[in-house]
Amino acid sequence: MKKTNIDSDITIIGAGPAGSCAAWEAKQGEIEKPVSIIEEHPQIGEPVHCSGLIALNGLQKLKLPIRDIEKKICYNKIRRAKFIAPNFKSIEIDRGSNSMGVVDRVSLDSILAERAREAGCDYYLGHRVAKIQFEKNHWKLHIKKKNQSTLLRSRILISAEGTRARLSASIGLPTPDKNWLFPAIQYEFEGVQNLETDCVELYFGRKYAPGFFGWVIPINDESARIGVAISRLFGRKTREFISRFLKKHPLLKPRIHNAIKTQQYGGLVPVSGPVNRTFHTNLMVVGDAAGQSKATTGGGVNIGGFCGRLAGITARKIIMDDFSSDNRCRNYEKLWKSYFEPNLSLMKLLRRMLTPLPDETWIKIIEIAKETDMQGFLKHTDIDLHAIGLLRYSLTPRVFIRSLNLFPQAATSLLRGLSV
Repeated sequence: MKKTNIDSDITIIGAGPAGSCAAWEAKQGEIEKPVSIIEEHPQIGEPVHCSGLIALNGLQKLKLPIRDIEKKICYNKIRRAKFIAPNFKSIEIDRGSNSMGVVDRVSLDSILAERAREAGCDYYLGHRVAKIQFEKNHWKLHIKKKNQSTLLRSRILISAEGTRARLSASIGLPTPDKNWLFPAIQYEFEGVQNLETDCVELYFGRKYAPGFFGWVIPINDESARIGVAISRLFGRKTREFISRFLKKHPLLKPRIHNAIKTQQYGGLVPVSGPVNRTFHTNLMVVGDAAGQSKATTGGGVNIGGFCGRLAGITARKIIMDDFSSDNRCRNYEKLWKSYFEPNLSLMKLLRRMLTPLPDETWIKIIEIAKETDMQGFLKHTDIDLHAIGLLRYSLTPRVFIRSLNLFPQAATSLLRGLSV
């Protein structure tokens, strides 16, 4: 087996948005040795595991020009969300502007990677990190690619390896709870009827998407991404639920009767919430591996990418200032948590409560939301940081009083969710 050695000041594991944002920020200073990004897949952005529905304003967190992104990789813009109860009644939230974008995730990841490349970062695609070790103030990465073995030595390591966080676990860091990584399947269809192009549809109910929800995301006036994710509390047969959703849901079935399936994706929706510790000696964890995603919806591109930037800035300062890496890595965690931890932790509690809720409670929640002008209250809430807004809404006198009879069931569900 052929062996080669590489030295790097800063190395990032994973070339998703969080990893590429970290690399780009790290290379903004005068760093002599390369910033290296190790990616196990041969193509940036593949395989796709994301619905591609992203808060457009949140792209500012990644230092991306929103208008350019809209022109290049945004298929459609969304201003409304329709929440459909198990009894098929619904409430609609109209934000009054095109605040969400349906994007090509492969292209988004490629844009972020190309930006890092132009800054001077080196990408190693199709390379898998088999093991990491910390020795003599450096991280040693044992990397495999076919018949080639590479030993990479790096002063600073940033892990953006994704939900499974295998390498984090190998050095004793906490990882996202596997019970709260929900299996999901999504199809793209052409020829879908009666699509409202500016409206995403979310379907609740144990019959079709137990513990989470199904979705219809319009790409244009006749194409859509349709999928479901389910909680592991209700089994792992996601294919059975997506099949039932497509073939039996009375609001969806007639609209896709003659539609043609063009693409299929699968993956895990990360709803575990933030992990307790995201740093080690000369190491920082970012993105899904750190639980930097919304436990309510599973989205994390903007938040994870911004946290990647914070890690990249931290790594750059360690190298340029030769400052204490332990203190700086600890400060990275304090910094990202100051931005996001209250919202992310509240979303985690909400997910623990919402997942076990029976259909009858979901029906009542959507009825109350409709009667108490949820739209007016949440219209201007930050899509990426919506948990505090939801809490304030639920504590308004009208909503609180109207919801009193739901408290026993909500408490029971929360206790069940926390015990998983």
